[in-house]
Amino acid sequence: MKLKVIENSIDPIILERGVRYRENGHILSIEEVGPGLYRAEVEGNELYDVEVQLGSRGEAVYTGCDCPYDMGAICKHVAAVLLEIRDELSQRETASDPSKSKPSSKVNLTDELSKLSKEELVALLVHFSKEIKEVEQILTLKFHDASSDEGLAQYIKMIRSYVKMNSDRHGFVSYRNVSSAVTGAELVMEKAEEELEKGQRLSAVKISFCILHEMGELLRSCDDSDGIVGGMIQQCLDLVHDVACDLESNSEPDRSAMLQLLLKEAFHTNLEDWSEWQLSLLQSGACLIKNDKERTEWEQQVVKLEEKEKRNSSYGSYIAENVAKLRYQVIQKFDGEEQAMKFLQDHLEFTAFRKMAIVTAMEHQQYDKALLLAEEGERHDTRKGYPGLVDQWKRFRYDIYQLTHQVENQKKLAEEFVVSGEYSYYEQLKELFSKDEWSSVYERILSNLENNQRGNWRVDSLYTQLLIEEKETRRLLNYVNTHKSYVVDFYKHLVGEHAEEVFGLFVQHIVEEAARATNRKAYQKVCQIIRQLIKAKGSVHAEKLIQQFRLVYPNRAAFMDELQKIKS
Repeated sequence: MKLKVIENSIDPIILERGVRYRENGHILSIEEVGPGLYRAEVEGNELYDVEVQLGSRGEAVYTGCDCPYDMGAICKHVAAVLLEIRDELSQRETASDPSKSKPSSKVNLTDELSKLSKEELVALLVHFSKEIKEVEQILTLKFHDASSDEGLAQYIKMIRSYVKMNSDRHGFVSYRNVSSAVTGAELVMEKAEEELEKGQRLSAVKISFCILHEMGELLRSCDDSDGIVGGMIQQCLDLVHDVACDLESNSEPDRSAMLQLLLKEAFHTNLEDWSEWQLSLLQSGACLIKNDKERTEWEQQVVKLEEKEKRNSSYGSYIAENVAKLRYQVIQKFDGEEQAMKFLQDHLEFTAFRKMAIVTAMEHQQYDKALLLAEEGERHDTRKGYPGLVDQWKRFRYDIYQLTHQVENQKKLAEEFVVSGEYSYYEQLKELFSKDEWSSVYERILSNLENNQRGNWRVDSLYTQLLIEEKETRRLLNYVNTHKSYVVDFYKHLVGEHAEEVFGLFVQHIVEEAARATNRKAYQKVCQIIRQLIKAKGSVHAEKLIQQFRLVYPNRAAFMDELQKIKS
């Protein structure tokens, strides 16, 4: 994973949290403890140790964090540290001003090479290509005919050589080595993009298929927790789809040749286990169909994929729905809207089609029909146990009630959303009642939220949010009384009216944490909460606690050391 483009390799939500963590000062320390090896402490719910190893090309070849986030995945703590490292390295480059450095004896290669004759340059390149394998490979990429079988064979050879270099004796590529193992594929992808820029679309696609096949093989024998191999595969599929879209209105023969290539490659042996990639290629192929013969050939491959899914895949329903979408698009293209709508109505078991049918009905103000479709979907997915989809059908119902002025139904459904933790419906619900009516509704909502908490974070979060917005400080204080650790989160909203109670909750929470603490990380967490108490204007209570801990835990050297660092 290259530092310059980590935004492309990290889940956007995780990346956003990492940005906030870094901006809010959660990185307590960061140090380069070895060549390219960084260790950092990041403050979250606890103090977490983060480790990042950079490779020779400045890419992150290993990341680790001891937080409870899914093993192997990039967490927000690692994301924050990666951003910090990138910024630090960038500042180092900017700070190095050549004009202030001492005169260098370094040779200017550009000037020296320009003095050489053509024969000397050729001899030099040949010499280094024999001595250095990487030079030979780069020159191979540069000069081989990209469209020839020999050229494609060389690209495959290069991809495999990097995989082999980074494999263990059993042929497995470990998590730390995956980034290096795909170097050959990255170099070949650059060649594909060069061909694309030159207008050699089919050549670029053929090269992409070489990469796709080899990455499919690599994925079977590597730990791709960071999604590096998956990212390369997606890059190939995106290039192929872009070419297909470009050729959609193109004249023969490139369009038809591209379609035949896609139909063939969709069932390459290296893709047999990856139905989603096959589906992607057939989707690209659907753009290129121009006549009944091509449509029949495409349909035969679609049927082949469906039959394979029915026999083998656990993703059968996913593939079936997406194949239906493709067929719908082809019917629209060749048979017109009337036939496409009939196909849609015949396949309402698929979520996407039912949604389309509801939206179409609403656009034509056929609200009874739209409501019936939403209610059927709700019953169907309730039986199936799909709460997320049930929620979507309810949202459609709410919109229909709103458009048809069914206020009582709207109130009932909006309140149901709110008490399940949906804040977005709170203000809408409030506007549906008069001020006199709202008071009792508000009390009912709070009561239901209190009863529905039981570890439901959405309900829990909405409950406290409403208490803060409505300035219900006494209720919020009662809530914190039963969840003492939350005093750190909510003291700002309470300390003005209930300072002594807040300080008392801080003290109880800190004492309990100190009693459980057994290592430096835990002691640091205790001290961090003490700092929050000081920030809340509770310096007197903090000082008493520090003195108390020095008397109670004099033999805990690490704890005494961390307490010493606190400044009131």
